[in-house]
This record gives sequence, structure tokens and C-alpha cells, in this order.
Amino acid sequence: MKLTDISYYELFTKYNNRHDLQSIVFDTEYKRVENKTDFGIVFGGISMIPYRVDEALKLYNEDLIDKLVLTGGIGFLNKDRKNPEALKMREYLLKHNVPDSDIIVESKSRSTFENVELFLKILKEQYNLDETTFALITSDFHLKRCMAMVNKLLNNDTILYGSGAKDNTTDIDSWFTNLYGRRLILQEAFLLCYCARKGMASDLETTLKR
Repeated sequence: MKLTDISYYELFTKYNNRHDLQSIVFDTEYKRVENKTDFGIVFGGISMIPYRVDEALKLYNEDLIDKLVLTGGIGFLNKDRKNPEALKMREYLLKHNVPDSDIIVESKSRSTFENVELFLKILKEQYNLDETTFALITSDFHLKRCMAMVNKLLNNDTILYGSGAKDNTTDIDSWFTNLYGRRLILQEAFLLCYCARKGMASDLETTLKR
């Protein structure tokens, strides 16, 4: 059953239990970062600092990532209307001894889809993406949608890895234990279905059955 086969009504009534929501939202089969990767793409947003950036920093310090791409402007829901997310992440990394030469900043995007569009645009201007490896670094719950969007826009054989940062509130091991996590994962399931319907992300297979 694909994402586009799930009606929004069913999502909020039939498939709103822990097992089904988890199977929609969380990707447990993505390639982990185990070998040297050209770019680590760090997505701004919820749990950006410290969780997502610390995950990127860990991989960078283990020499598994060559350069870090920070993507995030001032999103629609941001309370801070002056400082782009990517610049905050850059400042954090500089304080943790990452040289500026290893940081690429995209600070205009306002949504996940724009994150993907704009960081790919920047990299396409300087690199051959057919010969490039990526590691997408974001929150555990957000990784599947990011990967589906990158796959949709690249539509080639680019090697794609993932790293889901855990915050003990919204990740695969904890989301069901608190009201905030349950609301967020239901919202993320909706966004995955919505983006697949709109052609913004790959229409992924799920384990759901009619």
C-alpha cells in the first residue's frame, strides 16, 4: 500500500494507532553512514540545536563526512523572525571547531521542500551530483520525508545515506510516550501522504494493508 493510497480520513481514524503511524513515518531501512560521505545535509527546524547539529558534528569528527551543508531560513512557524536557522547552526559548528571552509550555508528556505530544492540548487552549481554521496541529517521522525523528497527531485542513482537524530521525545523509541510526540508523528504522517499526493516526494510503499 503506497502513501497515496491512504486517505486523510483513514489516517486520522483507521491508521492512527502506534503500529500503523510508526510504519508510515519512520524509515528503519535507510543506509547508515558508515563510509566516507561527500556532504552531510543538516536540516533546520525542531530539535535543530543541539540534536541534529550534534549528530552532524559526531559524523564529521569521525571523518565520515567531508563537508556540512546547513539548510534553513526563517520558517513560517519560527518565533525568531531575524536569524535564519542555517546561520545559527553555522555559529554552533564554528564554536565546536569546524572550519568555515567545510561549511556550506543555505539560509533562504522556509519549508522542508524548499530546504531540499535550494541545497540541491547550490550543490548543482559546483558539483556533479551523479558522482556525489549525501548523508541527510535530521530528526528521526523527519528523515523519511526528507529522503523521499531528495529521491523525487534527484531521480537518479545518487548514493543517499541517512542519520536520524534522537531527542528522547519524538524519535522511534519515545514518540508514543508523550502527547507532543503523538501529535507530531500524526502530523508527519499527514505531511508524508500530502507531499506524495502533490508530487513533492516519492510515493513510498508502506506495510499497511487494506
